[in-house]
Amino acid sequence: MKILYTLLLAVIIFTMNACNKETPTTQTDVMNNMLANKNWYLDYSITGNSTKSYVGQSTYFVTYLKDGSTKDSDGLTGTYTVEVINNESQIHVQLKTAGGNPLEVIYNILSVGETKLVLSKVVTSGTATQLYFTNK
Repeated sequence: MKILYTLLLAVIIFTMNACNKETPTTQTDVMNNMLANKNWYLDYSITGNSTKSYVGQSTYFVTYLKDGSTKDSDGLTGTYTVEVINNESQIHVQLKTAGGNPLEVIYNILSVGETKLVLSKVVTSGTATQLYFTNK
């Protein structure tokens, strides 16, 4: 009976270790694969109670490339990294403004899939803006 109990305990411990949680590295790899080499078009944004729709307009898009570079329809280029900080998935974008000044923008990734991307950002302080993108 003691051998059966020990064997059962060993199986339970092995099973718990085998069901390992997703690591941040795996999580960032999956998100990078979902983001990369697609034009993400802004469909609408929500700040507080205010919603702006861009559906049907190709006003703004951003592209995250597999090599870690990014470009957008405003002509800004830079680099990006996907990171998990305090259990929040984020995109850290390093850009240069038209005047050549460095700029960092941090987006919280609320959702990312094959065709939909939802980001949130807070500019300095205030209400967060949620940005809803699709790729076409």
